[in-house]
Amino acid sequence: MKVVTMPLSYTNCYLIEAAQGWILVDAGRQSMVRLFSKRLRKLGLNPEDIKLIIITHAHYDHVGSLAQIKTLCRCPVLAHPREARIIESGEVVIPPGTNALGKMVSWVGRHSKRWLGFPKTEVDITTAEEFDLTGYGVAGRVIPTPGHTPGSLSVLLEDGQALVGDLAMNLWPATNFPIFAENPEEIAASWDMLIKRGAQIFYPSHGKRIEVSSLHGIKD
Repeated sequence: MKVVTMPLSYTNCYLIEAAQGWILVDAGRQSMVRLFSKRLRKLGLNPEDIKLIIITHAHYDHVGSLAQIKTLCRCPVLAHPREARIIESGEVVIPPGTNALGKMVSWVGRHSKRWLGFPKTEVDITTAEEFDLTGYGVAGRVIPTPGHTPGSLSVLLEDGQALVGDLAMNLWPATNFPIFAENPEEIAASWDMLIKRGAQIFYPSHGKRIEVSSLHGIKD
């Protein structure tokens, strides 16, 4: 199945080709709608080609431009109920760090919330369980993968591609463990579950794709 990486600033969003269009995974930080439109045009796509937006979790760098992109594409948004409440209230949540760098950046974020706000928007589909994507023409499922946040979701395609949000990162050679996590003790279990379900490649929101055979979970 075709997965296209769409970087929106420092967050990788992804497009999944469907039978009658595309599914967008995540929406980047604030003020990314113009870049999103430009990247769509470069791919030869129109906003109405996007049939669904899946949000892996509701941190500002994943939902900052969601309201504008949803309006542009005129399509539904899917998220976990816990994340949907954050999206619909416009709440800025700064996760705790899992290592020294993460703790420092988290401290800065907590003291910069007024610069990280985003427009609230309605979530049309909520699921705390697995969600079958075959109705959208995609052989895959949305699966709860808690750890980075309690309501984090991943998209697992039948060919082994897994779009995992911030469940894993690929920014440093020593570890793929996220530098932020609300429930870090659940990260490894979510990794293991995806791998047992057939995941072969992780597509993270930060960094290049990760072959699961080279996945490292070392924390500081």
